[in-house]
Amino acid sequence: MTDSCQTRRMYGHDYAVPGTYEVTIVVADRRPVFGEIVGTTKNGGEKPHLKPSPLGQTVLEKEIPKIHHYYPQVDIWQVCLMPDHLHLIIRINQPLPKGKHLGIVVGAFKGGISRAWWQLDTTVSAASAVESRPPLFEPNYNDHILMRDGQLDNWKRYLRDNPLRYMMRREYPDLFQRTLCITVGNTRYSAFGNMLLLRQPEKHQVFFHRRTGGVPTENTDFWKAESQRLISAANSGDVLVTPGISECEKRIKNMALEQKLRMIHVQAAPIGRYWKPERSRFEACAHGSLLILAPWPEDMPDFASDYERFHYLNRLTEAICAISHTTNVAVQGLRLSHGG
Repeated sequence: MTDSCQTRRMYGHDYAVPGTYEVTIVVADRRPVFGEIVGTTKNGGEKPHLKPSPLGQTVLEKEIPKIHHYYPQVDIWQVCLMPDHLHLIIRINQPLPKGKHLGIVVGAFKGGISRAWWQLDTTVSAASAVESRPPLFEPNYNDHILMRDGQLDNWKRYLRDNPLRYMMRREYPDLFQRTLCITVGNTRYSAFGNMLLLRQPEKHQVFFHRRTGGVPTENTDFWKAESQRLISAANSGDVLVTPGISECEKRIKNMALEQKLRMIHVQAAPIGRYWKPERSRFEACAHGSLLILAPWPEDMPDFASDYERFHYLNRLTEAICAISHTTNVAVQGLRLSHGG
């Protein structure tokens, strides 16, 4: 079984030439076939880590080494195996042979794991036809091309801390609800939703002026191209960050809410002790795909116009997009130094 298709992050990019990629492969229906996360985030306990299943052990010991064996031009720089998905940082050091590219490499890797799963799964007859065997993985995969300064380090830290974040979600459910004080850098916010979205390595600012070239931005080719880029990135697991003020920002915000895409929404209205968002945002918070941030009123300047308020909130979204694994983020005294 091979799967040469991929959800490409950059159309027109040559995936056969040297480059560095973060690749995410997801098990169909999110079945935890690779093992379970054990340990604790609390002091004195064993650090969270994956206890691999027989299939997980096979992936680590046999299937991953096959990549370099069959494609010596390719190195695996980092592996993060989770119960229902896996991440790889893949380095292509030399051009791949003619007709080969990253999709072929990953497809063959997925095929090898699937064959190992069929051999280990006693519910599937070894003699059964290939067509009757259930698929192990979701179709395709996601990739990020690691080109920007600091991007590789952010992803390495993010993958190392994946088991920790998994256990944080279990041990600290309040991180997914409300807090009256979260400090990002030197800015204080009230927050509601999934705090761990702040540490996602890939965040995109959604910023549109009301008018472009003298016409409403929603009527321009720029809007068509940029909206497609943003939604495509969000479908790949990236986080959109926006105050949702201009018409185009509102459209992206509403699409993200409807599709349960990851998003951080920065709003001017304060979040009090008994405040709750309207239904669509509340459901997205419960789903874990939304974080709502509201800067403390006493920290906000007095705006002379809506235009000033618009740019102030967009400056905050720009700063949130720039958060890396080195940025100080604290939730009521709990440092999110290991991200989410």
